Amino acid sequence: MGAKILRLGSPSVPCPGCRGTGRKELTGVYAETFALLRGRRREITGAELARMVHCKPTAMNNRLAALERLELATSRRCGRLRLYRAVEC
Repeated sequence: MGAKILRLGSPSVPCPGCRGTGRKELTGVYAETFALLRGRRREITGAELARMVHCKPTAMNNRLAALERLELATSRRCGRLRLYRAVEC
């Protein structure tokens, strides 16, 4: 007779990035961008934020898109502009 193999599912290992908490701390330019966005009372464009921190608008828009993918920011279109705001936690 053959041995029975019990399938208990795949093993669970904590993520080294979040140490099993499911949360990962923002660092560097992303933390700076999120802090700037959170400090605003109104929606703001990526170009306006870029002028505030002296970086290229494309770089700022990429940072904002990353924050939006992480669900830390939302955006809406207003004509040719994309307006961003921080999500309330």
